[in-house]
Amino acid sequence: MSSKPRSRWGWGFAGEMIDEEAIADRKAFLEDELGFPERPVLDPVPLAEATVPEPSIEVPERLAEFCTTDRATRARRTYGMARPENIRAFHGDFEPAPDAVAVPRTEAEVVETLAWASEANVAVSPVTGGTGIAGGTGPPDGDLRAKYAGTLALDLKELNEVLEVDEQSRAALIEGGTLGPDINDQLAAHDLHLRHYPQSYALSGLGGWIATRSGGHYATRYTHIDELVESVRMVAPAGVFETQRLPAHGAGPDANRLVCGSEGILGVITRAWMQVEPRPVYRSDAAVYFDGVLEAAEAIRRIVQAKLYPANCRLHDRVETSLYGLDDIDEELVILGFESTERPTDDDLEHALEICDQEGGRCPDGPDNYGPGYGRERPEDSDVARWGRAFQMSGSVDTDLPLCVVGGTVETAVTWDRFPEFHGTMLENFGDAVEAECGMGHVSTRFTHVYPDGPAVYYTFRAPGDPDPDRRIEQWQRIKRAGLDTVMAYDLTPTHHHAVGRDHKEWYAQQIPENYGESLQAVKGVLDPAWVLNPGVLVDPPETN
Repeated sequence: MSSKPRSRWGWGFAGEMIDEEAIADRKAFLEDELGFPERPVLDPVPLAEATVPEPSIEVPERLAEFCTTDRATRARRTYGMARPENIRAFHGDFEPAPDAVAVPRTEAEVVETLAWASEANVAVSPVTGGTGIAGGTGPPDGDLRAKYAGTLALDLKELNEVLEVDEQSRAALIEGGTLGPDINDQLAAHDLHLRHYPQSYALSGLGGWIATRSGGHYATRYTHIDELVESVRMVAPAGVFETQRLPAHGAGPDANRLVCGSEGILGVITRAWMQVEPRPVYRSDAAVYFDGVLEAAEAIRRIVQAKLYPANCRLHDRVETSLYGLDDIDEELVILGFESTERPTDDDLEHALEICDQEGGRCPDGPDNYGPGYGRERPEDSDVARWGRAFQMSGSVDTDLPLCVVGGTVETAVTWDRFPEFHGTMLENFGDAVEAECGMGHVSTRFTHVYPDGPAVYYTFRAPGDPDPDRRIEQWQRIKRAGLDTVMAYDLTPTHHHAVGRDHKEWYAQQIPENYGESLQAVKGVLDPAWVLNPGVLVDPPETN
């Protein structure tokens, strides 16, 4: 694991965040290519000048060896990566900072920490990588914070080992604090990897993936981390909750599913048996262009319903590719990719391209087949490779924050029959909100994952924001609300894979049956009787007289 401290406000590491050349390039791109008014260039508030309240509690001596009240450490564990959190951190507002940060080295120390927190009425926020973008990563704030004697961030970074590998069954026992690169570095000795690559992969880890039902870059079949969980061990204040390691069972509701998506409100995930696999030997991909989103969506529907199961099947509209800086693309772009450890993949891609052709798609550069099985490396000049580089660099918070850009996403899932109408309404309502709040801006569309019955569709907005941080947060909130209200008007979900947290909870409550929310409260009351774990996330405590 990297020993470098993380940035307090962006995706990188402390001391590496401000690249003046990158910010200048981004400023020029926003103004010259996207038509933004002239952007100010702000500097982040140094930690020495930031607001970080003094701790309001003392950690007991029995926990002192693995707990700290260090100011910088507490600041870095105040927020996740939700845009309002980024803005507050950039401007030096760490008012909700935890009173202490615990870094347990063993599961026993996790148990001890939760026992003390329950007794002392201290709210606990479990953290793996701290990259959540739904406002569910840090401690509670405001009136909710006032209900607790103090707050503590429980950082799992020391629980970072692959403990056991079953090569015959292709499974590995992995500790919950292990980050993505560390998981696969350790599995490489066995020629295996955990095939789960969210965009936050480099800075996020297993416990957070499971707790938030993370989505990886498999576009079909194994889209969520749930599909790879064989068994899980979670430490709750009421005791250890551990499921059996089985390939499958039919014994009642699946206990693994109770943990997956629990977002830290039921317990702390300390380890899990995960399905792993060899790295792909054969790969095939292609970039296909369409005249319209609906034509591209129809081709994708047919591909996924033909059970071809592409590993990558992404749609990016022409607005989105322009936001990436690919201004030579004035069509809708579909990226198709197939991979296999056992057999060539070119036939599957050719079948998918035939479907695209029938729906008006064009693949001017043709398909690429590469990997050890094909005896060649991926071509770096292909449209797919060019898109991949642009996608990784586009819209980074690290350059947008200094330039006062308001940006965010709303993502949901919708059935194919309802997609055309929903898509039109969403673009209209989202676009109107961007214009009303910021005067101008851009709204783009992409598919990240696809299913036989519908796509997971993203809507991204980017607009010039107000230099005042409070006003900029308000702009973000109003635009986001317009999108989420539209989503719920169609009776959809406020999140496909970015979790509920606190930011989506209002709309999550509209999605679930009322008695389901009550059932979840009851389960939490059993596993966390003092209600100290991640207060305000997913559900509120039942009303008390």
